[in-house]
Amino acid sequence: MNVTLLLLIKGLLAGVIVGFVTSSIKSWVDRIFMVIMLVSIVNLPIQDAIVINLIVLGLSALMLALRQWPALNSVREDWPRLIIPAIVGGVLGRLLALKTGAPVLLLVLGIYAILVGLRLVLIKPMPEREGKAHSNWLIPVEFLAGGLTGFLSAGGKPFKVPAYNWILGHHPQRAYAMASVGVSVAAWSALTTQIAVGLPLSAGNLAFAVYEFIIVTLVALGIEKVWSPRLNKIVTWAIAPILLFVGIRFILLGIA
Repeated sequence: MNVTLLLLIKGLLAGVIVGFVTSSIKSWVDRIFMVIMLVSIVNLPIQDAIVINLIVLGLSALMLALRQWPALNSVREDWPRLIIPAIVGGVLGRLLALKTGAPVLLLVLGIYAILVGLRLVLIKPMPEREGKAHSNWLIPVEFLAGGLTGFLSAGGKPFKVPAYNWILGHHPQRAYAMASVGVSVAAWSALTTQIAVGLPLSAGNLAFAVYEFIIVTLVALGIEKVWSPRLNKIVTWAIAPILLFVGIRFILLGIA
């Protein structure tokens, strides 16, 4: 990918939007919005968009670990059930994605965008349950989410967190922490897999990913200072129908 002035301008717009939206809805990692912006605004091929977002996702995960280490460390006893299946899923998902054509990737992205839009308005946090499900249920959830991370660079947190909260009975903060651990390792295992099979990351993709990470992070940190529940609600209700529209558009592109 050649980094041009026009590309940087489009990337700036995409990064500002992603930083604003993700910080407003409290989603520091699992930025499927970046893939959508890179395909829709920057006009990158979806394969490049996925790789760039994996890099941004990996860097964001490292930043999250540094900023919220106590929260992540609080679920340390569950790390084996979170990390191992996430790694396996990330590897297999990336291998599958490398053999999948752009139409199918667009189709899956469209379906995922619609599901995320519906989830934002239909599913809200529930209180912690006293009788939690067995912790081994973390394994299949992380495996599937890890596969989604490797395949589409979408960590599945919009659905993992409700699964850990609603179905398994964990406190919303604990559910978020557990989901973040899985996304972090799945992203890096997916990137490592791509390099290991002889498809190194191009200098252009690396440079553009770092550029996007810096923009998203700066905007997100700024929004964090003025965040309020009202802002969260407004952005959630504004972005949900947009995701539905974008999802339908990608599905049509995928089946065209």
